[in-house]
Amino acid sequence: MSSLLIALLGVLLVPLFVATWRTSLLGLSCQGFLMAWIAYRVSPEPSTASEWLTLVDLILVRGLGAPLALYRVMYSQNAPARNDVIPPNLLSWSFALGLVLLAFNFSQTLVTEPGQQQTLIAVAAAGVMLGFLVLATQSDPFSQMIGALRIENAIALFELGGERHHEPLGVQLGQIAVVATTIAFYRFYLKTLSAGSVAVTEGAPEGPTL
Repeated sequence: MSSLLIALLGVLLVPLFVATWRTSLLGLSCQGFLMAWIAYRVSPEPSTASEWLTLVDLILVRGLGAPLALYRVMYSQNAPARNDVIPPNLLSWSFALGLVLLAFNFSQTLVTEPGQQQTLIAVAAAGVMLGFLVLATQSDPFSQMIGALRIENAIALFELGGERHHEPLGVQLGQIAVVATTIAFYRFYLKTLSAGSVAVTEGAPEGPTL
C-alpha cells in the first residue's frame, strides 16, 4: 500500500506545478480512484454495506462525479487552459514542498512506529495543508473549489487509516449526501458566474468606433 500512498502524494503535488484546470480535475479524479484502491487493499473482500458505500463514495462521487461536474462547466465556458492553483513562483513551490516535509515530520510525532500507518497520516496531513495553501493563495472560485475538495479528500484518506469500525448507514449516507450536494452547489455557482459574465458583456454599452 506504500506505493499507492506515494502515488497519491504525487497526484497531490503535480497539479500545483502544471497550471491547467484540466490537470487539477484529473488530479481530483486520481485522488478518488487511488483512495478507493487503498480502501480495497485494507478490505480486499467488501462484505458489509458500509464498505461498499465507502467504495461508491470514493469512486463514483469523488473519482468521477466531482471532476466531471466541474469539467462540463469549464468546458462549456471555453475557459482558458491555464489556471494557477498556487502562485507560479519559486517561493510558492518551495513552500509547498516544505509543507510536505512538515507533514512527514508531523506523522512521525503522531505515529512513532514506522510503517504504512505513518505514511498514510503524512500524505493525509500533506493533503490538508496543501489544500489550505490553495485556499490562502488563490481567490478565483474554481481554485477555491479545488482547494476545498482537496481538503475533503485528505480527510477521507485520514478516515481510511483509522481503526476499522462501521458507522451507522444513516450517518454514512448523510456524509455522502453532503459531499454530493456540495459538488452540485459548486457546479451551480460556476454556471451562475458564467451566465452573469455573459449578461454583463451583452449589456455593456458599445464603445466609440474610430
